[in-house]
Amino acid sequence: MGSERFPGKVLKPLSGIPSLVHIFNILKEVKNLDGYAVVTSVLEEDDEIEKVCGTYGVKCMRGSVHDVLDRFRLAAGILRPDIIVRVTGDDPLMDPEIIEKVISEHLSGDNDYTSNIEERTYPRGMDTEVINTSALEKCWRESSDKDDHEHVTLFIRRNPDKFRIKSVKKNGSSAGDIRLCLDTEEDYSLVKKIYEKLYSGKVIKLDEVLNLLELEPELRQINEHIQQKKVKDKIF
Repeated sequence: MGSERFPGKVLKPLSGIPSLVHIFNILKEVKNLDGYAVVTSVLEEDDEIEKVCGTYGVKCMRGSVHDVLDRFRLAAGILRPDIIVRVTGDDPLMDPEIIEKVISEHLSGDNDYTSNIEERTYPRGMDTEVINTSALEKCWRESSDKDDHEHVTLFIRRNPDKFRIKSVKKNGSSAGDIRLCLDTEEDYSLVKKIYEKLYSGKVIKLDEVLNLLELEPELRQINEHIQQKKVKDKIF
């Protein structure tokens, strides 16, 4: 809830439903996912997130404000997955088929980490990372850098010699210059319009969004000037 650029973004309403709840609905459609949980901070302002999770029967685990890597480690210790799929709470337009694809690509090879963010061909807002729990534990053990601990997978991305890494790319033309995340007021304006035009009670698919933006290119102008921040030369 305490986002610097857009406080409260994860619960902003889209078609009358909190953004985070749309993500729950997206994850329910991912066929090769065994389960999911929300991993948030112990700050009082995030009590509201825990309440929403309780309302919808979703596990909620809480930990350090800044050491997000440790939050994931603690959650993994409780849930005990072999493989962790990381999606973020500010991506309410994620396509379950893309999440499935990244998971499948990870499972098909001997990888420690598979993502669609290292070589960006999908719009920002489709970000999916699949990490072996053993690799996440290695990050926690080997790095004490605060940026590595805040950004969870940064240590992996900065050390390709230490991990088996695979990138997943979009079929066809790249759409990596499009922002479909929820990081600023401008992003919210665009995502809200997309929901107004496309949401009918079902999860919105990426092809529907791309078709809309092709038909109404002026929509992209709402947030195309927003720049994503860099951490140690890696863009998030």
